[in-house]
Amino acid sequence: MGSPRTVGWGVDRPCDGVVECTALVLAESCAELEGRLTLFGVLDEIRPAEEGETSFVVYAKFEGCEHASDKERRARILITDGDGEVQVESGEYSVWLDGTEEPVAIVAAFDLPEDFVHEERVLWIEAVLDEETLSQTVVRLHDRYSV
Repeated sequence: MGSPRTVGWGVDRPCDGVVECTALVLAESCAELEGRLTLFGVLDEIRPAEEGETSFVVYAKFEGCEHASDKERRARILITDGDGEVQVESGEYSVWLDGTEEPVAIVAAFDLPEDFVHEERVLWIEAVLDEETLSQTVVRLHDRYSV
């Protein structure tokens, strides 16, 4: 006879199916070849392009426990400022996790307009699943340097 599934403080109750964002990475660009994704130039800060828009990609990987139900979830990537105001957001991605399959990864490409990057600021990058932030990271946006 199997043991009951427990969650927290020893209370016997079924697990509702935990889903986590296990990776949230910014990069200059990416490429996919034979089903494998390669990120180029992993970023810990964003420097504005010399001319035009500043571009980068955000990679997010979602994984569910064995109890995660097979239902459609909606994922997106948000870029917010220090006050939590959404500055830029990706489109929505459909994510299906049932706990027995491989993780699901999304890649969102962003182009920050030239007028957006004229001052130094801190940006929060958030992986959102069904309107809940599962993971976030912070990145500094550096102004251009004068030589």
